[in-house]
Order: sequence, then structure tokens, then C-alpha cells
Amino acid sequence: MSQKLKEIYIGKTDPQFLRHIVQRPSASGRRLITKKNITNEDIEKGLANKTFTKKSRTEILSSLEKSACGIGLTGGGDCAGIADLLSALGLNLDPNLTMLGIKNAGAGLIVDPAKFEDQLIIVDPLLADDFKGQASTPLKSARVNAMKDNPENTKANIAPYKFVYGTGGDDHLGLLAEIAKAFPEKSVVGTFKSIDGDGCIDGKPAQMLGFRTAVERYQQDFWAIVQNAYTHGQTHVVEFFGRKSGKLPFEALRKFPNNFDSLPKEEKRKIEEFRNGIIILVPEKPTSLEKIAQEVKRIKEKEGFCVVGVAEGFVPTDMEETAQASDNQNIDSFGNIAKLSGIRHVIISAIQNFTGIQKVNELLENYTARGATPTKYDTIMGEKIGKQMAKLINEGISGGKAIIYFEGTDAEKDEPTIVPLTDVSNENTLNNSDLYNDEMLRKNGVFW
Repeated sequence: MSQKLKEIYIGKTDPQFLRHIVQRPSASGRRLITKKNITNEDIEKGLANKTFTKKSRTEILSSLEKSACGIGLTGGGDCAGIADLLSALGLNLDPNLTMLGIKNAGAGLIVDPAKFEDQLIIVDPLLADDFKGQASTPLKSARVNAMKDNPENTKANIAPYKFVYGTGGDDHLGLLAEIAKAFPEKSVVGTFKSIDGDGCIDGKPAQMLGFRTAVERYQQDFWAIVQNAYTHGQTHVVEFFGRKSGKLPFEALRKFPNNFDSLPKEEKRKIEEFRNGIIILVPEKPTSLEKIAQEVKRIKEKEGFCVVGVAEGFVPTDMEETAQASDNQNIDSFGNIAKLSGIRHVIISAIQNFTGIQKVNELLENYTARGATPTKYDTIMGEKIGKQMAKLINEGISGGKAIIYFEGTDAEKDEPTIVPLTDVSNENTLNNSDLYNDEMLRKNGVFW
């Protein structure tokens, strides 16, 4: 493990020290960041003539008026675009306000109030600028429902601050909604993020920060796997993230992808030549193990190879009762299955037992989509949402607000919509017939 740097901040000797920091540790504490065009020699001279001064993290936090500060959390599964949102929020915030981040989301929010400051990351303009283009979330994450696991500490830690910001799937955006109810006088702003892409608010399907990056990462990996299966005349089973919805693997693996025209020539070739050799299995469309095995056999005999892409939450119809009993034993504080993986093994055994195909290769595609470098689309979406968050906070709005790109809008061209932070759900799935009818699903490779 890299040794963390001392938490020393160097900036101009100025009443607004935080606005003029020229050198400090990164959010992880493992890297030193320095303002552009400032050299170590400049810093040494500035310290010598006292135009620059040093301050510790503790000194800075003790000097802040909490009523002019806000805290934020980025809980749940990480994804691309969060850092760009945080960057835009920090860089567009009123100079008289201070942005603080909570380490490890809900896990940091529920600590003893006497130790809460230990969980805070100071987000000054230098750090906010450093966030640009980063993967994942620099604030780190956890899956802790703070308002349920320790509401007393949570409320005590939030109380002194002016605003709360955050990102999340339906669970953590729902947590922000609870915070907004508990503190109606505060500005509470949030947005959807998740590689699952399943967010809804007020019954309307929404886009989710990080989804586009995850789709493109999985897409490239999957068709490389398909190329390999064709080359060697083999059968592969690839398991993907997708707990309650198969939207992510479907969009990444589909035979006729929406982004086809923008793909490189070689990626287009793989899809055009090999699309008839794939099967997609998703939670929304269960079927039996025997039917899956026979379809694999049919494709293998016709195409000479077969690749099955399966969402981790897919449950064969002949295993539904067993899966339900197992799921009930592994539930986190948000009511989600805490650990879910392994369906690929079941599919492989079925293929071997029902068809006699003994060589079936297993592959797992999961966390690469979470830590992937953001695409242009997710970067722009994050930037625009972050700017809108800052605008709402600067205006002093009270109550909970969600900044959303609904399905059908284009983050590269459109501005986000501001709606009340209420009625958050994860119903934007392949069961939404307005977006995904059965004919379209079958045409693109979903089997049931």
C-alpha cells in the first residue's frame, strides 16, 4: 500500500485561503497535486517571503463556519462520471461556500459526531479541478443506509451544515430523499448514477450517470470474447453485472446496438459477422435450463461456436424457489441482495448435462465497468449536472431536488431537468414495454 502524504495545504496568505491553495494531497492522500504553472521553487520562495503559508487539515476544518459548508456522499456501486460531477459542483460553487466530501458515504456518515470531521475531505478548487476525468468516485463508497443503520448519528452529523449533495441508485438517491424530509430547511441535491441504468423518478425512466461508459466497456470486451469463440470453434458463458435488471448486459451485447454507426470498423465487423452466435439471458425473461442448453446446441451446430451472455441476477424457471430462499439470507440494509454471482456455473453445467458439449469456458465481466475511464457522454452529463447542483445551492433552494436526464434526452445537447426528490425507484428495466418490446428483445438476442 502506498504511504499517505502528510495533510499539509499550501496557499496564498489570504483570508480566503481555500480559494488559493497551490499544493495539497489528492483525495486519496497518495499523490501530491500542484496548481498549474506553479513550481516547487515558487512555493519555496513564497513560503520564505510569506506570500504563501502552510496549514494543516485540522487547522482548516476548525476555521470553517459549518453553516457555510456542505457535505456530500457518493454511495453504492461506483461508476464513471461521478468525479466530473464533483469537479463541476466544486468549481461552480459560490466562493463563500465550502464543499466537503464524506469518505465512504454512509459508513462515514454514521460515525460518532465527535469523530465526524475525520471522515471529511476538503474540496477546494485545486482538488475539484483534479477530479476532472477521473474514474469512479474520489470520495470512495459503501453500501450503508445511514438513516436506517444509525439515524441519531446521521442526523447529528448533518445538522450543522448548510447543504447536502450526493449521487446514487434508487437506494442512495432514496437516502438523500429521506435526508431532505428530515431537514426541509436545507438544500439537498442529488442525481442518479449506476451502471445498472434502471432508475426511475416519479414513474419516469431516467438516464443514470456511468451507464453509457459501462455499456461501451462491456460491449468491447464481449465482442472480443465472441471473436475468440469463433476462432477456436468454442462455447463460452460470460457472466455480467445485472442484479434485478438485465438492461446493462442487453445494451452492451445486443446484436443491433444503438451506437453501431459510431463504432470503429473492426468492432462493426465482429458484430456483423458473429451476431447470430450469441444468446443473452436476463432476469426479466426467465426460461428453463434445458431450453437454454438446447438453444446453445442448435447455435453451436449451425454457427460452429456459441457465446452466452448472462446477467448475474438471471434465475432459470426451474430454480426460482431455491434462488429465493438463498437470496433472503443475504440482504443488505437497503433490502438488496448483498452478494450475487455464480449463475454462469449453473448454465455451464446445464449445457454439459443436456447437450454433451463438455468444453464450455467460463468468463466473468464485472468490476471493469465500474472503474472504467468515463466516456465523453458521461463526462458531459456529470459536468452539466454538477453545474446545476451548484446553481441550486448558490440560490439557496430548500428541500430535496433531483437533477435528471430522462430517457430520450441527450446530455451532449440538452440541459438536465430539475424535479422534486421523491418517488425514486429502480423500475427502468427491460420490462418497460415502451422502451423494450418482446420483438425487439428477441431480435437482439435475448432468449426465453
